[in-house]
Amino acid sequence: MNQPALSPVVTLQRSRLTLPSQVAYDLVRVPPGTGAGNRPSLLGSGRFAKVFAAQQTIVGRESRSVAIKVLHDHADRRAELLFSQEVALNREFASGPLQGVAPILDVIHLGPLVMCGCGTLYHPRCPRGCNLPLQRFDPPTREFPALRCSKCEYELSAEFVHQRGHELHGPRAKPCCTKDDDAFASVGTIVNFVLREAMVMESLDMSLGDYAAYREKQHGTPLGAGERALHYFGMLPPRSRQRMIEQKVRLLEKIHLMVQIAEAVAWLHGEKKVVHKDLAPDNIMIRHAPGDLRGAAFADEPLTRQLDQAANLCTEICVIDFGLSDKETLTRSWYEDADTSMATTKLPYLSPEARHRRQVIGCQLDFDAPQSRFRVPDSLEQSAASIYEHDLIADPHDYLHERDIVIQKIDGQPGHRYAYFSGTQPNTNGRHLEIVRPLGEAHDVYALGAIFYYILTGRHDQVDALSHLVGSLQDQPCRLDRVSLSRRDNYGNRCKSIREPFWRDELMLVILRAMVRGRPESFVRDRTVRGPRPAQRFLTELKRIQHGLIAEVFAERGHVRAAYVRCAVAATVIGALLGGACKLSRSQDQPQPQPSVNAPAESVKVNPGR
Repeated sequence: MNQPALSPVVTLQRSRLTLPSQVAYDLVRVPPGTGAGNRPSLLGSGRFAKVFAAQQTIVGRESRSVAIKVLHDHADRRAELLFSQEVALNREFASGPLQGVAPILDVIHLGPLVMCGCGTLYHPRCPRGCNLPLQRFDPPTREFPALRCSKCEYELSAEFVHQRGHELHGPRAKPCCTKDDDAFASVGTIVNFVLREAMVMESLDMSLGDYAAYREKQHGTPLGAGERALHYFGMLPPRSRQRMIEQKVRLLEKIHLMVQIAEAVAWLHGEKKVVHKDLAPDNIMIRHAPGDLRGAAFADEPLTRQLDQAANLCTEICVIDFGLSDKETLTRSWYEDADTSMATTKLPYLSPEARHRRQVIGCQLDFDAPQSRFRVPDSLEQSAASIYEHDLIADPHDYLHERDIVIQKIDGQPGHRYAYFSGTQPNTNGRHLEIVRPLGEAHDVYALGAIFYYILTGRHDQVDALSHLVGSLQDQPCRLDRVSLSRRDNYGNRCKSIREPFWRDELMLVILRAMVRGRPESFVRDRTVRGPRPAQRFLTELKRIQHGLIAEVFAERGHVRAAYVRCAVAATVIGALLGGACKLSRSQDQPQPQPSVNAPAESVKVNPGR
C-alpha cells in the first residue's frame, strides 16, 4: 500500500484541524464528566473504523456538521488497504449523480492525533522525554504499523495499542498538562493512531436501527378483522379510523424507505457494477428523521394532516461503509468468521454463502491432474451452500493465497460430478483444504429481504426467526404464493410479526422471493447470478405494493361516500334476499288442495279388442 507523504498537512489549534486549503474542522467535544475530562464525540464504531462528529468551516461560508471516519487504532495493513478501496469507491461515486449513497466531502491525511482531557488536540511526543514527535513506522515482518521515536527508537505497535495506548496521553507525550499534578496529566483519547487517510462525510441524522427504535415507541394496537369490516361499511368510530389511517401512513413510510434502499442497491449493481457485501441496518443511515408532528397547520383536521404526511414523506436513506465492497471482480474480502458469528446485528442478514463462506472440506479430494479436475465429494455437494463456479479451493496456511485454485466448471450427474479448475493442484492433504465462497449480487439481494423484514418488525430476533423459515423453504421447496405458504409452519407467525396489519401476505411474498432461491417465483436462481436484474425485480414488486397502498390511503378522502354506497348496495342485496326467502317460505306454508272423497270415479273404457 502506498503511504501518504509524512509532511505535515494539518495545523492543530486547540480542538481545530486547519488545512492549507483554508478548510478547518472543529471536533465536537463531549462535556467532561467526573474526572473523565473532554473527549471527542463518537458517532459510531464498526469492525474497521470509527466516526467522530465535527464542524467544517470554510472561509466565507457558514459551518456545517460533518462526520470524520478514521480507522481504529489497532487496524492492520489489510484494514488500511480495504479503507483505501472504500475511499476510491466513494471518490468515484462523488464524480457523478448519487443514488442513495452518502456523499464524501473531503479526504485528508491525518497524522497521529490525541485529545487531552483539557480539550487540546496534539501530535503525541516520545513518552520517554525525547520531546520529538512520534512518526509512523512499518515493520517489514509485521502486519501492524507502529509509532516510533527517531532518537531513542521507542516503538508502539498498533497490535498492542489497547494495552499501551495510555503512554500517548501521559504528561511527557503532550504539550499541555505536563505536570504530574495537573488534573488531566494522564487523561486523553486517541483520535487517530498513525498517519492515514481520513474521510469527511456529510453528517446524517440516524441509523436504520435508531429509526426502528423510534417507530417502536410509536407503535399502537393494530385493528382487528372486525374493526376493518366496520371500516369497510363506514361504521368505524372516528378515533379508530384515525388510528387505522396512521398505521397505513406509517407502513407507507416504511415501504418508502425500502424502495430507496432497493433503488440504491439496483444502482450499485447496474451502473456502478459494485457489490456492497455488508448491507445491514447499521450501514444504512437516514437523513431528515421523521418528527412526531408534521403538518401542524392541519392539527384540527386529522385526516388532512395524515394525508399531507403521506404525500410529503421526507425521509431519505444513505448506504454507507463500502470497506468490503467489490467492483466487477469478486474478491475474498470479508469479516473473520469469529466476527460474524458473534455479531447479533450482522448474522440475521447474512446469506447462506456468507454464513458458510469458508468451509473445511474434511475429506481427501480425488484430483485428476491431466484434466485439471476433481470429483466433488457428497459432503460438499450436499452442504448448505454447495459448490459452484468461481468458488476457491484454498490452503488455510497459505496466507498470501498464492496456491488458490478457482472452479471454472462443474459437470456430471448428482453424485458423480466433477469440478474443473484453473491453477496448480495443491500439494497438501485434501482434508486440510477449504472451500471459500465469493459473495456477489445474490448476497446483497438476500440482505434486502432481511432488512425489509427488520423495517416492518423492528427487531433483529424476528429477522433471525425469518431465516429459519427461509431455510425450511430451501430444504423442502414449495411454490412461493399465498396458498402454498399458508400451509407451512411458522409462516403465519412471521406474517403476524409485521406491525401494521395491511398487505402482510404481499409483503411476505416479496421478502421470501428475495431470500429463497431456485423457485420459479424467486428473484435469484442461485448464488452465482450476477448483474442488477434480481435487485430490479425486487424493486418492481415493492413499487407495485407502494402504489396500491398509496391508492388506499388517498381513497380515505372519499371513503365515507363510498361506504354509504356499499351500505346501500348491501342493504338492497340483503333486502332482495330476505324478500325472496319470505316468498319462498309463504309458498311452502300454503295448504295444497286435497282430492274430494265423493268425487265420481273416472270411468275407464276398455277396448275389448278386435
